[in-house]
Amino acid sequence: MFTLTLDPPEVSPRLAVITIDRPGEKVNAIAPAALAAIEEQFAALDGTPGLAGVVLISGKPDNFIAGADVDVFATAKDRKEIEAFGRKGHEVLKRIAASKVPIVAAIHGACLGAGLELALACTWRIATDSPKTVLALPEVMLGLFPGAGGVTRLPRLVGVREALDMILTGRNVRPRAAKKMGLIDQVVSEESLLAAARRAAGLLAAHKIEPHLHPKSDVVRALLEHNPVGRRVLFGQARKTVQRKTLGLYPAPLVAIDLVERNLSLSLDEALAQEPPAFAELAVGPVAQNLVSLFRRSNALKKQEVKDAEGEVVEGLPIHRLGMVGGGFMGADIAVVSAEKGIETRIRDIAPEPLAKALAHCKSYFDRRARSLGERHVFKARSRVSGSLELAGFGTMDLIIEAVPENLGLKQDVFAQLEAMVPAETILATNTSALPIGKIGAKLQHKDRLIGLHFFSPVSKMPLLEIVVTPETSPQTLATCLRYAAQIGKTPIVVKDGPGFYTTRVLGFYLMAALQMVQDGHTIEAVDRGARQIGWPVGPITLLDEVGIDVGAKVSKTLAEAFPERIVVPDTVDQFLASKRYGRKNGRGFYIYPGEHERGFLGKKPRKRVDPEVYEFFAGRTPLAEPGDPEELGERLTLIAALEAIRCLEEGIIASPRDGDIGAVFGFGYPPMRGGPFRHIDALGPGAVCSRLAQLRERYGDTYTPPALLLELARSGKNFSSLNDNEGGAA
Repeated sequence: MFTLTLDPPEVSPRLAVITIDRPGEKVNAIAPAALAAIEEQFAALDGTPGLAGVVLISGKPDNFIAGADVDVFATAKDRKEIEAFGRKGHEVLKRIAASKVPIVAAIHGACLGAGLELALACTWRIATDSPKTVLALPEVMLGLFPGAGGVTRLPRLVGVREALDMILTGRNVRPRAAKKMGLIDQVVSEESLLAAARRAAGLLAAHKIEPHLHPKSDVVRALLEHNPVGRRVLFGQARKTVQRKTLGLYPAPLVAIDLVERNLSLSLDEALAQEPPAFAELAVGPVAQNLVSLFRRSNALKKQEVKDAEGEVVEGLPIHRLGMVGGGFMGADIAVVSAEKGIETRIRDIAPEPLAKALAHCKSYFDRRARSLGERHVFKARSRVSGSLELAGFGTMDLIIEAVPENLGLKQDVFAQLEAMVPAETILATNTSALPIGKIGAKLQHKDRLIGLHFFSPVSKMPLLEIVVTPETSPQTLATCLRYAAQIGKTPIVVKDGPGFYTTRVLGFYLMAALQMVQDGHTIEAVDRGARQIGWPVGPITLLDEVGIDVGAKVSKTLAEAFPERIVVPDTVDQFLASKRYGRKNGRGFYIYPGEHERGFLGKKPRKRVDPEVYEFFAGRTPLAEPGDPEELGERLTLIAALEAIRCLEEGIIASPRDGDIGAVFGFGYPPMRGGPFRHIDALGPGAVCSRLAQLRERYGDTYTPPALLLELARSGKNFSSLNDNEGGAA
């Protein structure tokens, strides 16, 4: 993994370059073997005559070190094993930090987690100004904290406020912003990285430059960080913010705050010693175990293989040219994400106004990217997007994605028109969220190249791509779409065709159950609060407003046609639309949203608020004399989503619990700390869940009838993890 190159004795200054390159993997990651290799390399340098400095650089094209290998935490036998790994990591990093010669970290690409902590132990840090280069401590996303010196070294280097922001959010920091905050010492071009690192090592050895070891002083830092009262305010506010955002469901952020605060009053060695035991305690807890499991399983999904009828692996073809039919918000979003990844993209719409809006959306997106990355890094991506009112040029596309309004007849006409003009090998995809793919392509002659590519909004941020196959979809079409998902950085799940597929179907039942709770007399606030308390990122009523009530109405009607015995769309939905209540998009839905320039007391923008008039749309509703327990409402909603996920597994819509868990968490926000519906049910125990469902069914009706598969698992004493759910995946 580590290759040592040592200058000959006559070179001055004499430097060693250690190249990090994990064999057989796309990314470098820190594992026990890597720690041993680092020790070996530095031991080989001990006593080297005339050695002036060391440069650490990656041999990978896109990353420095992407973090620790999470398999260490997922497969460890017990807490002591994880703590031992942490202590070993600390020993190695202490050796680097105590080096008698300067060590320069030459960073290009992702420098994340343990990779950044390794860089923090170095004397000097140089990063390239490439869009590929990001620095972050994302451990909080896995239910952990940066336990290889991050909570100790980072605050001492950049200050408490900046360190807490990175540690508690896991956000990416670009090189120039990192230099401004003191995290990076130099920013250089990719081509000059090694030369700049060698020069810095020589200058450090000659004491012509000195490393900065402390954050720059300013008035705010003096008030908040350099006196006891200010620190109490700073840490108190940090705890309040975390509690408000997480509702106490994620322990890692609060543990990290405690460590940062306590470690500031300790010596460096005393502070570092606090990290391994606290990290190990979190790592064996249920939240971290579930989040790490999601990470590993999502990585495994990115490596899916497609086999033909003879069992041979089918290689997907790269997408070079993409055609978007439909220039709405979703179509434009797919276009910019694809163009940014090197794909020539053309948007077609039938009228000048929507096409102009689509191109304006693209311009706005690239303007934002230019502000963070620099114009020269987005210039090529910008030029890859074009627009047209005709289908001219679409005959040369590798992939065409339809994203017109959810109207079956309209979509069928679009595909008939496309098939008449494109070669047989061009893949035709639809971005529909609910209409069966088979019905959309019913009139096609070449049904083997038809597929569903269901993106989630906003496309630039949502990680999931739901790939929907029909019985006629060819292995080659599927393999190429999986490769396209990899090209644009999405996690794909492959599901079978059907109304709502997997994600929209499960979400539809969840949202309709929330409306029924309001009909039954619960307040909108109680329903939303209940879902949040169980771990959903937003409440279901808020989500309806965010998605758009008009969009939700179309989806619910599609599901009602398919499952008439289980979903009845209330008249409430049409009444909302008739009164032009579409949700956040026009400022009126279940909630009222303040205007862009509206200001309240002291100039603050008012928060959204429930419109009391919406209750008038729920005919026959009688408000409850006693408010319902929000936590039980959240439990009921979550169980309804989990039950529908189980039915999708029973019917073969999804292939495995793994796919169902990733689709639910990444697609519509099933509580991440639960690990997804199947892992959640396993944690509760299928038998215990069936007992609880019996209670709920007696009180609230047949909605809580357990699926046959759940009953079978309860009777046999098995769980979903026993159903050949290959987790797989590496860091």
